[in-house]
Amino acid sequence: SNRRMTFVLGTDTFVRIINPKYYNNSVEKMIDALVEMKEKGVHFIVGGRLEQTESGSKKFINGEEEVKSLQMHVQEMFTLLTEEEFRLDVSSTEIRKQMEER
Repeated sequence: SNRRMTFVLGTDTFVRIINPKYYNNSVEKMIDALVEMKEKGVHFIVGGRLEQTESGSKKFINGEEEVKSLQMHVQEMFTLLTEEEFRLDVSSTEIRKQMEER
């Protein structure tokens, strides 16, 4: 493994990283950018979160559905944490609010 840099991020940021919208609406450019990062040793660890469903219940999401759309050699760049491995029910907005109050 040539892993040299690991970034820890949340599901929402992960979904943005693999969204072609941020690569001139080009899936090819998105894949090229990810492959270039992989070649430089970049790896991502993705933590999930609870999402409200239409029925009002909550469901844990960690990018599992989205990562399936990627080619296997690109999927390998991402370690998706399961709910059992990591779950923290606090939003980044809430954390920032708490920091401001200090």
